[in-house]
Amino acid sequence: MSLSLNAHMKMVMKHGVDLLRSHQQQITSECKEILRYLKETHKGSANAFEFAFNCFTAFFRSDQQSVETLIYNIRSQWVKEFNRPPEPHMLIFILALIENSVHKAIKESTTRSFHLHPSVQYLFSKICEKALLISKQAAFHIEAFCEQLVQSEQLRIEWIARISHVDGGYRLKKVIGMDDGIITSELYERADPSWFWLSEALLKLTPRKKPDEKRDVFPVPWKNEVLIFCMSDHDVSATIPFLTYAMHLLQMEEEISVKIYAGDQWKDAVILFNEWIMRSQDLNEAIQNIAYGYAQYLPFERCALFRYSASDGAGFGLFGYHFNNADIQNIKEAIHHFPSISKTLANAEPQPKMVQHFQPLYIPKASEEFPMQYVKQFQLESVVVAPICVPSEGTLIGGAILDQGPGKFFQVDSSTFTSLLKFGQSAGELLAKFLKANQWDEKQLELVQLSAREIHILQLLADGASTMEAAEILHLSEYTVRDYVSSLMKRLHAKNRTEAAVKAMRLGLIH
Repeated sequence: MSLSLNAHMKMVMKHGVDLLRSHQQQITSECKEILRYLKETHKGSANAFEFAFNCFTAFFRSDQQSVETLIYNIRSQWVKEFNRPPEPHMLIFILALIENSVHKAIKESTTRSFHLHPSVQYLFSKICEKALLISKQAAFHIEAFCEQLVQSEQLRIEWIARISHVDGGYRLKKVIGMDDGIITSELYERADPSWFWLSEALLKLTPRKKPDEKRDVFPVPWKNEVLIFCMSDHDVSATIPFLTYAMHLLQMEEEISVKIYAGDQWKDAVILFNEWIMRSQDLNEAIQNIAYGYAQYLPFERCALFRYSASDGAGFGLFGYHFNNADIQNIKEAIHHFPSISKTLANAEPQPKMVQHFQPLYIPKASEEFPMQYVKQFQLESVVVAPICVPSEGTLIGGAILDQGPGKFFQVDSSTFTSLLKFGQSAGELLAKFLKANQWDEKQLELVQLSAREIHILQLLADGASTMEAAEILHLSEYTVRDYVSSLMKRLHAKNRTEAAVKAMRLGLIH
């Protein structure tokens, strides 16, 4: 069996189309609310949004209409309606509003919608990309686009800071959406080693609407600048994918006239994977999103993530997607039991920076490379081993074990190999960021391997339950719960149970 990346991405797009059609009533209702608001507030984008909404309505009514026809109608009818080709920033903006409506409709009408959103995300990214590619070049100004984003009630962005690269770090260039009167000239003149310190200074100047209101910022690269977006932490995860891909499209539109080449879908997969894992708020969530992203955006069914310990010469299970997660987390295996992997690591050890050139390993017959206990336990046939590394530091963090399901033989095309290289680098950089942010050493990564029972006990502690109360809820003896708590305190380096619960919340293990 062999499934090419191109064919897989077409399946992802088809799934997105099916979701649109199955939720068309809810989507139409959401879009009507947006249109009503735009008309009431006399926003200049109301006519453009209504036009695009009508195109989608026609798309819903015609079961035979293809996505390509929808894109063509938007482009050609736009010219007839407005006597000009679509402006990139306006086109991206109105399509983003429609996409947000789709995500909201799916989330409100489906109990477990987590796995559905990436297909919609990919569909809209291709609609937007192709609509831009077949339109004529139009003048674009990043400043105007940022102002439109800040003015939007739908996206709820408080301000956008343009920060330019200078010798010694970064310098504030402009803040869209914040009163210039409250920004001191000193802030514009200072050069900070990172955008983080500038964004911290701006956050302190941002007035709070509510005393307990929390905000978050995230960076998006733009040419030789970094754009810092500020919004409430509640809205960040839903907005990051749109903004990241929007900036990618705008840079593509401004700098080059792009042609679509056959076999370029690996770039789509990489972009979408990056957007997906950027949602992660902590290390535990990052690990889960990475595993899910490998299986969602590449032609694989299962993914098991492992961390690599050079000092132990071993691999430790972190998380399994479509594997039994507890079974994966119980794995601690010496690398020399995997001949091909061991040989690759041995060849790279004299030259640590060569880690960035690690190639994914395709293993047609797992029984020839993996210990038989795992081959039988997980019904492994063909597998791919993909490295997760930090190229800039020449370090290997771990790897992903991927296959197309129990007992299935498959082959891998060159596009998938290219994607695996990029996925591993992006995943490595993200994991390294969380590790550094928390100043963890390698052994502390084991904290994400807590069992379901241990996490339940931590949650009960955070909720104020006593040892006796926790024992009653879990149907355990008080002594057993006390042993669990003592063990958790040691693993979390906590002085008492309260500190253990607080640390677990900070690490995202409990809420």
